Amino acid sequence: MAIAGDASLFRKLVDAAPDATVIVDSEATIVLSNRQMLNVFGWSGDDLVGKPIEMLVPERFRPSHPALRGGFVRQPSVRPIGAVEVYALHRDGREIPVEISLSPLETDQGLLVSAAIRDLTERRRIQAEADRMRDELIATVSHELRTPLTSIIGYTELLADLGPDELGPTARSLVAVIERNAAREMRLIDDLLTMAFLDGDRMDVAREPTDLVELARRVVTDQRTAAVEAGLALVLDVEEVRPVPGDFHRLVQVLENLLTNAFKFTPSGGEVRVRVREEEGNVVLEVADTGVGLREEETRQIFERLYRTPSAVAAHAQGAGLGLSIVRKIVDAHAGEIQVESVLGVGTTFRVVLPYLDVSSSDRTSTTAAGSSAP
Repeated sequence: MAIAGDASLFRKLVDAAPDATVIVDSEATIVLSNRQMLNVFGWSGDDLVGKPIEMLVPERFRPSHPALRGGFVRQPSVRPIGAVEVYALHRDGREIPVEISLSPLETDQGLLVSAAIRDLTERRRIQAEADRMRDELIATVSHELRTPLTSIIGYTELLADLGPDELGPTARSLVAVIERNAAREMRLIDDLLTMAFLDGDRMDVAREPTDLVELARRVVTDQRTAAVEAGLALVLDVEEVRPVPGDFHRLVQVLENLLTNAFKFTPSGGEVRVRVREEEGNVVLEVADTGVGLREEETRQIFERLYRTPSAVAAHAQGAGLGLSIVRKIVDAHAGEIQVESVLGVGTTFRVVLPYLDVSSSDRTSTTAAGSSAP
């Protein structure tokens, strides 16, 4: 197929494009390529014109490419740069990560599609370097903050173990205040470090068979002292369920954060109930309290990072607004769903819904996926 109109002007416009660009017809035959295709990918116009677009697709993606291409031809639409991130084949055989922008054009000769192809190699190198520097900074900050706090907590525990003749009641109460605040700061550091890894989508989430009943029993046992100190009844209500693929320690973090939140906003004399059950083919981990409850608009914002309800701010409740955001991120990483139901002045229920998944394919998941697409 020849390109209609002023071919010379059209070619100059295509050559002026900053990105490597090819134009194909409805049969996926390349009818034009610009000089950036030679500069970036090593393919000249003579190499490409008249050839099928699949010659730019790595061998491992070619079997599935015609179906992807056919879907675009049936419903052509502009796809801006960055909408599709795949791999292109360099003339020397290298696979290069790229972004592709697709722009359809109806002509008298039929459909033409312009594909702008942007090499992501340098961007990925810069991102990898930024991630390395970020990891080093996180490790340094973690060490510098944790070390003195660990020492403080350790010494307060030693002081608390002293007998009444060595440590009077007033001093003992002051030590308890120091211990509580140091523990609070340690939890805040843990939350900040967790958010740093979650924001980079680099959290390592294991997918191993996890018994949520055993997990709930262990966490509830560990949290009973905190419940007693808050004047709350902590109840465990479980049904036997099959193990779910998940990261035990991260799911413990989910339940601990939900319980901490429930203890914080449930007045003394109330109840916090932890349930585990199966529902519609999924496992549900639920934390229900008889606390102050939330307004409807608050339930829509409760999982946003750093969000604190007006009642929490007014009551000077401890917390930086990170716990529930972390919960949602971890649940999302497990392909689950977090739900909240609340009635103001009655209580709040958080439900973590986790699917039964096939764990035979991988013991550890990665959220990165790569495919191939072209016009």
